[in-house]
Amino acid sequence: MDNDDFLILRSGEAEGVVTPEEALEAVTEAWREYGQARQVLSDPPSLRLATPGAQFRVKGAMLPDSGLAGFRLLSEGEAARDWFFLTDIQGRPLALIEASWLRSLRTASTAALAAKLLAAPGVTSAAVIGAGRIAAHLPAALALALPGLATLHVAARQAEAVEAFCAARQGSLALKLEAAASPAEAAAKAGLVITVSSATAPVIGAADLAPGATLVALGQADVAADVLGWAEAFFVDSADFSRPGGNLGAWMAAGATTELALARQVAPDLGLVAAGLAPGRGAPGQNVLAVLQGMAIGDLALAAIAWRKARLRRLGLRFGLGEAAGPRFRGPTPRRNRSLR
Repeated sequence: MDNDDFLILRSGEAEGVVTPEEALEAVTEAWREYGQARQVLSDPPSLRLATPGAQFRVKGAMLPDSGLAGFRLLSEGEAARDWFFLTDIQGRPLALIEASWLRSLRTASTAALAAKLLAAPGVTSAAVIGAGRIAAHLPAALALALPGLATLHVAARQAEAVEAFCAARQGSLALKLEAAASPAEAAAKAGLVITVSSATAPVIGAADLAPGATLVALGQADVAADVLGWAEAFFVDSADFSRPGGNLGAWMAAGATTELALARQVAPDLGLVAAGLAPGRGAPGQNVLAVLQGMAIGDLALAAIAWRKARLRRLGLRFGLGEAAGPRFRGPTPRRNRSLR
């Protein structure tokens, strides 16, 4: 593959290219760089556009140490798509990667990093609320981030989904997976709780959490706002609360909190904690809350790995951008173009 080729990885072609170990290491390094450099996100961090048929979002980031930048391009609606556009920091286009699988891996890896930074020392039991695509990556990610973790309690709204989730992963990890009858039952047994449910109403509240637990909230509206009162330390990935998503947005929309109230309560963001520039958890018995909205630095870090490994394996489609059609033209011939109309 020529150095100036532009790579396209279509749907499914990036799946499995990045390992859990690579993902956790890359996300960790990206967050450290975010904590040290700070100015690595687009301004604004997220740009939104609504059309009659879809909601579009664009999130940008750069990683100066890697010499790379790019944008996550997401559409939500009937024709949902999730792509990452990768460039170098001079703006030279490198790749367009269908990133739905990578996004799930990035989200799980970021949750595992938050757990590593914030969970109480010696935690052996965790709970995952949700059994979907993101949750599928969590057992491996948590086993890497917290080697002392012994049991993972899993709960979701559909009992059969939980049983299938546990059965599919049991035996592949030293971590023991146990199906719980409800989110509350799972949370009561755990020192670490991660919510990644698609629920549109809270399934976890302050009363469900054990004293000294760490709650990492990834869902859209699956955690009750009373956890803000429960939390003795509150962390976020981004302290920009002007247009928050996920549980933060749901709480603000319901009038349970405000941008100003969140800003007053929040601790230093997790980038500073990852870089060792701010403390994480205080006392072992402290109630800790982390709400992650998702930032493009993680998407960029994983897209970079997928791009490099795909080049080595000669995966995807390759194009020489800016070249005139000629002997080295890698696209369809004019005759084939006409046949596709």
